[in-house]
Amino acid sequence: MSEPSLSAQKLLVDTLRARPALTALVPAANIFDRNTLPEVFPCIIIGEGQTVGDDNECMSLSEVNMTLHVWTTEPGMALCKMIAGEIRRAVKNLSALVDGIALDAFFQDTNFMRGKTGDNAHGVVTIKFLADDTVAI
Repeated sequence: MSEPSLSAQKLLVDTLRARPALTALVPAANIFDRNTLPEVFPCIIIGEGQTVGDDNECMSLSEVNMTLHVWTTEPGMALCKMIAGEIRRAVKNLSALVDGIALDAFFQDTNFMRGKTGDNAHGVVTIKFLADDTVAI
């Protein structure tokens, strides 16, 4: 059994690393599931997660919000936006059972920011999951 945000995190990493259109932009080895600052570019860092419970008498439900941090080195934001678009395509219609948690993914939003030095772009993609703990039934 798992916690819903951990199951969502695992699903995101596996899904992103297995998508050829995304790994053509960001090598799979540059999709990180660890606490780190960007050291190689481009990269995707699995970020923060939030689980909001919505239990009832019959079901153990949650809404999970996960952030993905996209980092690129470029004078503009074109590559950063292309990567974010490919992440959105990767999670479209994504459903899976991970460690006893049934997950359905939905793109939520993306915020784009310029790096402090002017040579980096940073995108924060938020993915929402509806989670059902099938083990708790």
